[in-house]
Amino acid sequence: MKIGIIGTGMFGFAISRYLGRKYLSGETVSIVAYDINKKLIEHLKKTREHLYHFKGKKLPKNVLVTNNKIEAVRDADIIILAVVSQAIREVIKEIKDYLKNGVVIVNTAKALEIETGKTFSEVITEEMKNQGLNFVVAKLSGGMFAEDLVNDAPLGADIACEDKDILRKLQKIFHSSTLRVYANTDLIGVEYAGAFKNVIAILAGIINGLGLPYGSETHMISRAAKEAKEIAVALGAKPYTFSMESQCWGNDLWMSCTGKSRNREFGRLIGSGSSPKEALREMEKKHKLVEGYYTTGVIPMLCEKTGVRAPILNEVYKIVYEEKNPLESIKDIMNREVENII
Repeated sequence: MKIGIIGTGMFGFAISRYLGRKYLSGETVSIVAYDINKKLIEHLKKTREHLYHFKGKKLPKNVLVTNNKIEAVRDADIIILAVVSQAIREVIKEIKDYLKNGVVIVNTAKALEIETGKTFSEVITEEMKNQGLNFVVAKLSGGMFAEDLVNDAPLGADIACEDKDILRKLQKIFHSSTLRVYANTDLIGVEYAGAFKNVIAILAGIINGLGLPYGSETHMISRAAKEAKEIAVALGAKPYTFSMESQCWGNDLWMSCTGKSRNREFGRLIGSGSSPKEALREMEKKHKLVEGYYTTGVIPMLCEKTGVRAPILNEVYKIVYEEKNPLESIKDIMNREVENII
């Protein structure tokens, strides 16, 4: 079996190292990791360490690194996409002529396409539809900081796929003694869960940056989570995916909103007085991607499409895209009419 990994940023490196270590001996699995950043690839080839992150953590010898994307995807049984979400459509266009029949494409990005509001299973399917190939799209998502995965911490994740036979195989491929993987057939639900939790993590960071207490954070997290679930279910997601025991929702939401996540860090910068553009530049300096920024941009579109009002999530949009004063947004949220009796 050949696994091709596209992207060796924080998570791409982490999943490459994780799978390399799992299949280091006694397994007929080849792993090829690609990145467009030639400087990064040359550094990985020479040192086996990442250029920007995880000093002292090396890729195992069975992970081949390359700056030739065709080498990574040709004859691969599984393609893992660990690239910037908004590059996924273009990446599929570039590699689709080199994919084998029956390939499984596993997306790890937690966002929605900003121009269309589509999930990336929809985007991938659109780009692959005229290839004349059988293919399956899957999603790996859960409470997995790249640093924790690199450090072999005991973690949990969901793997989602609509094909149950493929789903069982993927679960076995990714599961180990340090990563418990749970199978879910609600692909679109897992995609929306991963995307929306990043928006809510930005909100949690904003509240923290404003110096408001923890109870204020948890209040807003819980109510924003309700809005996100309503939007996702209206778009076809299954309600059970948005439960506390779900790794792609309960686990990942809790971790991203209260842990050291990039989206929360971005929100904290805004809450502390930085403009959204300044906050983005600060994150870029640290080579940290803020995927929640893109999903925040399509919140009004999704509300219009579904008829869900989502006042809290729309305030996040106003803060991030219209530079509304965060304190004014909090006041407006708190001064809304009382909710209906449950």
